[in-house]
Amino acid sequence: MQDIVDIIVSLEQSSELNRLTELDNGPIYDEPVVGVASGFDPLFSMYKGIIGEFHMTPWEALQHKRKTVDIPLKEGEASVVCWALPFAKHIKNANAKKEVWSSVKWGHAYYTGESFNSLVRRTLEDHFISQGVLAAAPVLLPEWHRVTDVPDGFSSTWSERHALYAAGLGTFSINDGFITEKGMAMRCGSVVVNATLPITERTCTDHRENCLFVAKGICGKCMERCPAFAITAKGHNKIQCRSYRDRLFGDFLHDTCGLTVRSDYCGLCQTGVPCESANPNPRRHGNAEKNT
Repeated sequence: MQDIVDIIVSLEQSSELNRLTELDNGPIYDEPVVGVASGFDPLFSMYKGIIGEFHMTPWEALQHKRKTVDIPLKEGEASVVCWALPFAKHIKNANAKKEVWSSVKWGHAYYTGESFNSLVRRTLEDHFISQGVLAAAPVLLPEWHRVTDVPDGFSSTWSERHALYAAGLGTFSINDGFITEKGMAMRCGSVVVNATLPITERTCTDHRENCLFVAKGICGKCMERCPAFAITAKGHNKIQCRSYRDRLFGDFLHDTCGLTVRSDYCGLCQTGVPCESANPNPRRHGNAEKNT
C-alpha cells in the first residue's frame, strides 16, 4: 500500500490544486491516511438498506466503468482503496477561530481541495488501468449523482465516508463527520480496483465509536460550534445545515472576497473540537497504513 501513499504525497507536493493559490499559497493537505476494504465486504450490500437501494456496490461501480474501458472484468475480485486527506494545520487553525462565519482559508481549501481530491481519484484510476487492471472512482462515474428524495434531505449513489468506514479508517461522529486517527477535518476519496488487495482491519465495535459524545456521553463541542443549531443529541439535521450554508455563504468567496472560487462551506463543527486532528477515543486502533 506504500505505493498508493507515495502517489498521493507526490501529488500533494507537485500540484497547484494543493495550494491556496489565491491567498498565501500555503498547502491544503497534510500527508494522507490510506486503507483498503474488500469489495465484497457485506457492509456494501447493507448500505443499500442503510443509505438507499440507489447506493452502488463496488462491483456495480466496476461494471459501470467497464462500459468505457477495454479491460476484461475479472470475476470475484474487487477491493476499495480509500484515503483521508487531513487539512493542514494553518487551515484548521484559521477556521477554529471563527464562530459564525467560516474562514476564507477554509472556504478556499474546501473548494480547491476537492478538485485536488478528484485529481487523486483520476491518478489512481490511471495507475491501475495502466497496469491492465480495471479501476473506477465511483464519484467520477456518469452514474454517480446526488439523491434528494430521501428522508434526511439528500444523499448520493456512492458515499466516500461509508467506504472509509468499511476500510477501517475510522468511525462517524454525531455531526455526520468521519473521525480518522488524524481527525475529522479532512476530505476523503476512494477507488474500486478489480483485484484482491490486502485489506486493513476494521476494529471498531460501533459505527460512531470514535465520537466522545456517543461513546462516553461527554463533549458535544460540535453542537456548540454549529451556528445553525443543526447538531443535537439526536444527530445532524442535513436540511437545516445546508439551508444555513446556502443562505449565509453562497458566493461569499467570489462576490465579497474577490476569489475566483465559488463554494458553499462551513466546517465550524470540524474545527476547534477534540476530534479535529485526532481520534479522541483511541481505545482501539486499526491497522490502516499512515504516512507519518
